[in-house]
Amino acid sequence: MDLGKVEKKSWGYTFAHSLLKFLHNSIFYHKVIVTGTENIPRDKPVLFAPNHQNALMDALAVLFTQDEPIVFLARSDIFSGKIMSRILFSFKILPVFRIRDGKEKLKLNELIFQKTVDIIVLKKKIAIFPEAQHTDKRHLRILKKGIQRVAFQAEESHGYSLDVKIVPVGIYYSNYWNFRSVLMVRYGQAISVSDYYEMYKENPQKAMLALGDRMSEKIKNLIIHIEDLSQYDNFETLREMCDVPTMKAMGFNKFTPEHKFAADQKLIAAIEQFAQNNPLEFQILSEKTTKYQEMLLKTNMEDIYIEKAIASPKLFLRFLLLLSTLPLFLYGSFNNILPALLPKFVTSKLKDRQFESSVVFVFGLILFPIFYILQTIFIQLIFQHWAISVIYIISLPFTGLLSFFYFRYFQKFGFLARFTFKKKQAKFIEMIKLREEILNITSTIINRKTPKMTENNP
Repeated sequence: MDLGKVEKKSWGYTFAHSLLKFLHNSIFYHKVIVTGTENIPRDKPVLFAPNHQNALMDALAVLFTQDEPIVFLARSDIFSGKIMSRILFSFKILPVFRIRDGKEKLKLNELIFQKTVDIIVLKKKIAIFPEAQHTDKRHLRILKKGIQRVAFQAEESHGYSLDVKIVPVGIYYSNYWNFRSVLMVRYGQAISVSDYYEMYKENPQKAMLALGDRMSEKIKNLIIHIEDLSQYDNFETLREMCDVPTMKAMGFNKFTPEHKFAADQKLIAAIEQFAQNNPLEFQILSEKTTKYQEMLLKTNMEDIYIEKAIASPKLFLRFLLLLSTLPLFLYGSFNNILPALLPKFVTSKLKDRQFESSVVFVFGLILFPIFYILQTIFIQLIFQHWAISVIYIISLPFTGLLSFFYFRYFQKFGFLARFTFKKKQAKFIEMIKLREEILNITSTIINRKTPKMTENNP
């Protein structure tokens, strides 16, 4: 395995990084919010320790919120085939082998480790997912010892003189799978490995566990962490239902991703404490929430649209907007349908849905340019006019995005219309009543447990 100068920045890497960063941060995601970059030491070796919930997109989240090259260590099973291995290596992602990969491959870890130490000595940045594998829930798994082992052994091999810093990273997605969702990357205060030198010299296992516990605590503070997985679906439902009331209780006057994130953290913490102190009352809330989820499934509804429909559906205005923009939707859909749908055939066969957005992003990078070029050549052959071809190819990405937004808006209109016309049916009346009961219970919990915040200090 030739690792070469994997930590070096080449002109090819710089160009690819800039282009892909734009596509990732400005096109694929609606908004990318980065906080805490001041916590990253500038003159020390840095190990990033991010939570892991969304396959390759987690690595890209860190990579595209930093301007310097970052070397990642990842599970070897994602390096399937020569093409994938080359792609990952070009992104400076190195494999870590496990016993299940075969004993003969474990020897390669020594080469990977030595390269990692070399990078640390050069004060370059490395990212290691301490959970070792991703999860499909907003929950931090028990951390493995990989990142601690790398840090301590690097220090030990250089006489404890490197002063390695571990920076916890919290990655949050408003939605794991949807195109144009919100991504938030939060860098926490650095942990000095030097704080654990003496403990490590006396008892390496104890030191690694202590450092792991500290990392876990800090990462949890940077993410949405639901501790009780047996109640996970209920917590997720409550998190989406009660975000606006919680923001208001905290003193936030407008809905922003930052405010919602802060409200979600406070709401989950308040309900978890309520569950511990009032188990019987929490059981009632849990049963009501479960029943509400079941009713949403039976009626094929989503809570967010019920909330909007109750407030003000404005169906006529929405219908006029859809009608007036229908020609743009048809043009954009016709010219973008193939590269947009082809990744769906791949994602439909995935056993792990957390790879879905990764597949869509990577395939989109490849398919859309190919189809745009082929379609433009076809237009040129028909019209034999370069001006028409130039206008056509420029129109493709813009009308493609417009058609996507149109389709999303049409879906919302369908939910709102269906609820508005059926809200007087018995099952919908029961669902609205149950929703109000849940909101009343959670409102009591929030107002009792949640302190006021300020707009500048979420």
